[in-house]
Amino acid sequence: MTIDIPEILTRTLRETVAGLANEATREALYGALRARREDVEPVVNAFEARREQSPRTAKGPLNGLPVTVKDQIAAGGWPRTFGLERPSRRADRASATIVARLVELGAEVTGKTALPPNALDFQTFNRRRGRTNNPHDPRFTAGGSSGGGAAAVASGMSLLDIGADLAGSLRLPAAWCGVTSLTPTEGAWPADGMLPGGQRLQHFARIGPIARRVDDLAFLWDCLAGAEAGKETSGSYRIGLWTPDGPAPMEAAARAVWDGFSTRLAATGIAVETDPMRTLFAPESYRLFGEIMGYETGALIPAPIRWLMRRDRSPARRSPGFLAHVHAGYRRDGARHADNLARMAAARREAAARFDGLDALALPVTGLCAFRHLAPSSDRAGVRDYAQRFDTAAGPLFYFDALTRFTVPVTLLGWPVVTLPIGRDANGIPLGVQVVGKPGRERVLLDLCATIETRLPAYSGTER
Repeated sequence: MTIDIPEILTRTLRETVAGLANEATREALYGALRARREDVEPVVNAFEARREQSPRTAKGPLNGLPVTVKDQIAAGGWPRTFGLERPSRRADRASATIVARLVELGAEVTGKTALPPNALDFQTFNRRRGRTNNPHDPRFTAGGSSGGGAAAVASGMSLLDIGADLAGSLRLPAAWCGVTSLTPTEGAWPADGMLPGGQRLQHFARIGPIARRVDDLAFLWDCLAGAEAGKETSGSYRIGLWTPDGPAPMEAAARAVWDGFSTRLAATGIAVETDPMRTLFAPESYRLFGEIMGYETGALIPAPIRWLMRRDRSPARRSPGFLAHVHAGYRRDGARHADNLARMAAARREAAARFDGLDALALPVTGLCAFRHLAPSSDRAGVRDYAQRFDTAAGPLFYFDALTRFTVPVTLLGWPVVTLPIGRDANGIPLGVQVVGKPGRERVLLDLCATIETRLPAYSGTER
């Protein structure tokens, strides 16, 4: 499906910001944005709240650039729903640090985008507001948990969304909506403002942007980095390309798109080294991630609720690679957690040494094509389970294990990730690659991904 977006809403952020210094241009942009949302939002359903009033004056360097924010992240003066069916209507007094910085630079928050309850699903819906639909075909999921932001950007209802990623929440919806995302190095951007009461997770949860193209991500990165911004490479890169040495945990249709991308990437002139990345995908990676995540998120859940969640063993049986480890972390064993953190640090050092000669790794975001909207087999106040099974070459995988197979090991590393569209499946829905850079080298990664984007158009059409 071709998404026809007015030209004024498809310009690069650099072009847009330059034009916004002119009041007439600013009014025209906000008018086009308002009209686009009135036309498309009834179909896509990407927003929790919207405002499209043009700022009276432009302040720089962003000159009133309209941005949207995932409704898990605090924006001063806006209520925050966390995707709940009975959200608080009280507006946040203060913004998350990243949102506050953007506003200080002249950005204007024009909407809060949808997410599943407490960002705990890879689809975006709840009973209160319904489902967020994929702009390329509303019958299909937009992904989650940053599904509202990805759908808004892909459909031209947002120029830039600020979302968040824990186990793929930026990467999956960006891949299925055909847009780009950046998950910065763990700790590179402040991670406050994502949980109620000023709470935060020590590891894994990261705020990051969704945009139409890599240059937009780079522009935002440079604005926030200020004087520290600048290119760091000469344009010569080496990429480690995931190439399985056995049956892959991928559907046949997704594997076909991946193989096509691999062939085209090798023909771009970028140095490519194929690698099955067996260490990255070792069972220990999934155990460490799950137990650390379970321990840290478990601190936010009352002990009786954690016990009830662990008591029902069917979700863990269906998801031995994800939920089973998260539930083990819910035991809140402090000594085991300390040992897991030490093991994670060792794993990160080993990965840095193993991939020392490469600028980046390229691997699928997911082995699944976007699917038609699925209903959970159980839903307890937003904590969901799915009995859906997906057939892959490596054997059947249930919902959570299938969707986190490629994202969790990358999250465990804590390295920066850019998601890029690489093609479409037979239904016309995009698929993506996650390009993983070295920690603290976001600018190198963005330059590399811009090169890939230029030399390797993702798919034909007028969407981007």
